[in-house]
Amino acid sequence: MPRIDDDDELSALRRRAYAPGADIADDPEALQRLIELESRDGSSSTSDVVAAPSEVESAPVDAIGEEEPTPVPDPPRRKFRMPHLRRSTTILLAAAALVVVCAGTALVLVQRVQTDPLQVGATQIARLTPDPDFRPPSSFTQGVSSGVTSFAEFQGFRVAVYASFDTGEGASRCMTVWQPALLQELGNGTSYDGRYLLPSCGAGVFPPSATLLLSEGSPELRNGDLPAGTALQFVYDAANDEVVVFEG
Repeated sequence: MPRIDDDDELSALRRRAYAPGADIADDPEALQRLIELESRDGSSSTSDVVAAPSEVESAPVDAIGEEEPTPVPDPPRRKFRMPHLRRSTTILLAAAALVVVCAGTALVLVQRVQTDPLQVGATQIARLTPDPDFRPPSSFTQGVSSGVTSFAEFQGFRVAVYASFDTGEGASRCMTVWQPALLQELGNGTSYDGRYLLPSCGAGVFPPSATLLLSEGSPELRNGDLPAGTALQFVYDAANDEVVVFEG
């Protein structure tokens, strides 16, 4: 049996003999060494596969004319195999794909979250969608014939957004924040038994907003479950037609 060093040499010589671009036919000594190692290994004779140039050159002319030399077969073609991925590599690829998916989802979700522009520690706690079944008091939108939108209830509060009374070009929208439970319609107007009935109009790029503090004794505390001392801000998000509620 060949030694380990011989095995390495045999492998190298076989590559020179059988691999694409084989050049052992131009090296008689290497060819002879290959034949010697293969005979030790019990392999078939290499002389049946590759003919040494010296043997062809030394053959008589008549012999060459009588019998054609044994054709040299093409070296075997290597089959292409897909690389085998280790388990750790597969896990890393799956994790990378998950990160990409999560990042894409996060970009979509972040667009729905308003940032705290003044970095005062406010937190978005709700987004109120339009509620077509609720109608605000007519006194809130007197003189406005269209474009009135009411929004879902939040902690007893309602928000109505409507066109500005200013009919100039680029006029911003207005809104009112109140608690219907504390509002009474009178014959000549309205009566509000709470502390906060807040109208507001936007200006330029600034949306309409209303800010309040539910302090001890505020009647509005009775119609929700927020603790005393809670500060709230209602901001109209025109791009999504929603009212964003912040807590501070």
